[in-house]
Amino acid sequence: TLYAEAATRLLAAGKVAKAAEHLRELRDTAQEALRDMRLLLFELRPPELEQVGLAAALQARLEAVEGRAGLETELRVEGEGRLPPEIEEGLYRIAQEALNNALKHAQARKVTVYLRQDERGVTLEVADDGIGFDPKAVEGKGMGLRSIAERVRLMGGRLEIQSEPGKGTRVRVSVETHKGSWNLMGTRREERHGTL
Repeated sequence: TLYAEAATRLLAAGKVAKAAEHLRELRDTAQEALRDMRLLLFELRPPELEQVGLAAALQARLEAVEGRAGLETELRVEGEGRLPPEIEEGLYRIAQEALNNALKHAQARKVTVYLRQDERGVTLEVADDGIGFDPKAVEGKGMGLRSIAERVRLMGGRLEIQSEPGKGTRVRVSVETHKGSWNLMGTRREERHGTL
């Protein structure tokens, strides 16, 4: 409201150019607040994840957040079927964090999400065309990357982060789901015996 009040005073004083500057600042602040609100809403478990699965939840996220922020988005899905709920939620949270990083830090124009599922397992990949970074330079520093690594570890998966300055970033997570390692309840069989 400070920008709006200042613009009102400036308009009353006949200083139209300066008032227009304050109104632009107000618009930019409002757009940033709206973008942050959309991110917060998608931090919660989206209904699509429970109702129709990971691919639909990812598509909804891309349309509601990244698409409205002006990023070109694409979702590519190979394979079908539902995964155990813990795996779907873990992969969604990983994608969410990678997308947040692309939106906030990467200065990307395009983000592509790949989701591949076959008899061996599932692979999630989030790739952007942003400014990239040196993974060794940020190792252990970013909460987002640590959060991704921890989720991958809890799922027993494998994480690869490929990036370099000026060449975008690719986050790839692979989780094996074959040979009965997950039961119909979506929990690891070993959990029943107290080990993981």
